[in-house]
Amino acid sequence: MNHFNPQSEIAPSVLATDLDGTLIPLPNTPDNNKDLIILKESLVATKSKLVYVTGRHFESAIDAIEQYDLPAPDWIVCDVGSAIYRRDSDGYHAFSAYERHVAAMSSGVDRQVIEDTLSTIEGLELQPLEHQQRFKTSYQSSAGAVQQLVERIKIRLQEAKLPYNCMGSLDPFLNCGLLDVMPSGISKAYALIWLSKHANFHPDEVIYSGDSGNDYAALVSGFRAIIVANGSPALADKVSKRMHERGLPDRLYLARSPATSGVLEGCRHFGLFHTAS
Repeated sequence: MNHFNPQSEIAPSVLATDLDGTLIPLPNTPDNNKDLIILKESLVATKSKLVYVTGRHFESAIDAIEQYDLPAPDWIVCDVGSAIYRRDSDGYHAFSAYERHVAAMSSGVDRQVIEDTLSTIEGLELQPLEHQQRFKTSYQSSAGAVQQLVERIKIRLQEAKLPYNCMGSLDPFLNCGLLDVMPSGISKAYALIWLSKHANFHPDEVIYSGDSGNDYAALVSGFRAIIVANGSPALADKVSKRMHERGLPDRLYLARSPATSGVLEGCRHFGLFHTAS
């Protein structure tokens, strides 16, 4: 469920966005801060729904909202798609239906089993405890070793017959590799498509914006997609190639501006916001 067949006649009404490197303003980039204000006002003016789709854990996502004065989202998809929180009148609460769904996909295998299985792979270092979640085991590595380690982890999981998979990305700020092990099939794309079937919006209404490797599945899933200018050229090329293969080149927008400004630019391109501020 990482793909769907788009219906172009359905207009966008939902912004789903990654946080770090995407919606969050970059340091020493005044235009990002100015455009964040415009984006917040535009969301209110158009009554658009907002979903944060992030590798951060829930508490860290809440910290980011407060630290950067981000608009309050209707939903938070966190831990790279392994958990969903929804906003109610008294705050955010775990979406229990999705938690049960992911638990079934894990076949009852807990995180300790994953750690034990991967403990002898050299070059892997467990991330701090706050980054570990019920259905997500997170590691870090040197930046240059990410792809090799992803393949080694996948092989080890297959040999152990565990219903888990691994995805890797680069942290552009710390210059290290990030590796997340989760139940097979779980990703930002999976969680967002699942959410669209259990919330009050359709996947064709979604615009997705991202900048890094763990956004790839969502960027090519069929949503209208924005890659901000600070995203890696390799990611842009890979996504563009896949969207052409799917016959969906018009669903991808490569922003000329970085981070927050690129998100605003892409939303205007796809018609979620008016072109003038």
